[in-house]
Amino acid sequence: MPSDGDPSTVEDSTRKPSAWASQLGAVIVIVALILWFVQMRKAPTNLLQRRDCERAYADARTAADTATVDQRRPLVGQATDTLTCRAFRRTDRLN
Repeated sequence: MPSDGDPSTVEDSTRKPSAWASQLGAVIVIVALILWFVQMRKAPTNLLQRRDCERAYADARTAADTATVDQRRPLVGQATDTLTCRAFRRTDRLN
C-alpha cells in the first residue's frame, strides 16, 4: 500500500479547477474574437454610410436639398434598419 506522502495518491480534484479555468478562459477568448470579427465587419459599412451622408450634405445647396438628404438612407440596397442621414447628423457622427 502506498504511503500518504506518495504523489501518486493525490486525487485529481486538485487539478480540476485549473482545467475548468483554462476551459473558461478559452471560451472567453473565443467569444471575444467572434465579437471583434463582427465589429470589424460592420465598421467599414458604418464608415461608408457616414461618408455618403457627409458628401450628400456637402452637395446640398438649398434647405430643400438638405431636407431630402435628411430622409435618405446612406447606402442604396441596405436594410431598412440602417440609420438615415438625419440620424447620423443628430448623433454627431458626421464631421
